[in-house]
Amino acid sequence: MRQAHVVLAGALLAPLMTVAFGDRAVAQEPTVDMTGVWEITSESPRGTMTRTITFEQDGTMLTGTMETQMGSMPLEGSVEGNKITFTMTFARGDQSFEMVYTGTVEGDTAKGTMQTPRGETEWTGKRVEGQ
Repeated sequence: MRQAHVVLAGALLAPLMTVAFGDRAVAQEPTVDMTGVWEITSESPRGTMTRTITFEQDGTMLTGTMETQMGSMPLEGSVEGNKITFTMTFARGDQSFEMVYTGTVEGDTAKGTMQTPRGETEWTGKRVEGQ
């Protein structure tokens, strides 16, 4: 009879333990690997722009460079599941501005939005080397 009480107590406490410990943040491993060379295309007032980005990924952390008319620009970001975010800071003289890319990745393709001081633009991407 005593053993039945222990089993019953364990069964009653299990949901409480889940509630008590369920709010702990669990690190989500990335489900995608951005490592490689990507072509990112977006529309601008100047027409279609395609830029090359080389990504390196270490766990959920993204780093890399984007090739632009002003040269190679560093970027930093993160991966969570199949969602990516990365930011580049452009500097011209005494002024600087950020471009923030957010999106989702499926295999060797990606899509999302880019936020600039001039507004939001959609972008698409495809891996051309790596992975």
